[in-house]
Amino acid sequence: MTTQGDLREKILTEAATLFVASGYHAVSMREIAARVNASKAAIYYHFADKESLLLAIMEQSLSHLIDIVYPATQIGDTEAALQQIVAGLLGLNAVQRAAMRLAMFELQHLSEVERRRFAQRYHSEFIEGIQRVLVRGQTAGVIRQVDVVTTTWAFLGLLYPFSLTPARGQDAQMVSRTLVELFLCGVRSDGSSR
Repeated sequence: MTTQGDLREKILTEAATLFVASGYHAVSMREIAARVNASKAAIYYHFADKESLLLAIMEQSLSHLIDIVYPATQIGDTEAALQQIVAGLLGLNAVQRAAMRLAMFELQHLSEVERRRFAQRYHSEFIEGIQRVLVRGQTAGVIRQVDVVTTTWAFLGLLYPFSLTPARGQDAQMVSRTLVELFLCGVRSDGSSR
């Protein structure tokens, strides 16, 4: 028996998948209803409109990211904290990765107020969490004294392809260790920074 909570989750999952595959504007609420084998009224029971559905998907995606970063901010060892973040991002399932893509490309479809609110929360709870880990690493002498904003984007840029698709046939822990090592030490064989 499907509960209202189960139906809501199914709507979020299927809508995220459809939005990523076809684009926000190309998907109708009728199509989402058909995909979850429910009426349009059932969709509107959970979500006032398509924008509120998109916002719910993006909020859920952001909550997953915060659940990954926040515990890492509590770890004193910079390398271990970064590995936990990387492992968490690599561990996202296909739907969660799809929702991340959706948040990146479909944010403009939210109202200005919701877009600003979402962006502020994304920055304060996700980006600033990573920055806290990096600043702690700078304080401990693990990371050079470089601009933390640029360093954060470089870290996320290194992870970008891995966070969108699974590392097929690769051990996630090994990939996490390698990516963090590359981030902290670079690719030079002598470890120098020249």
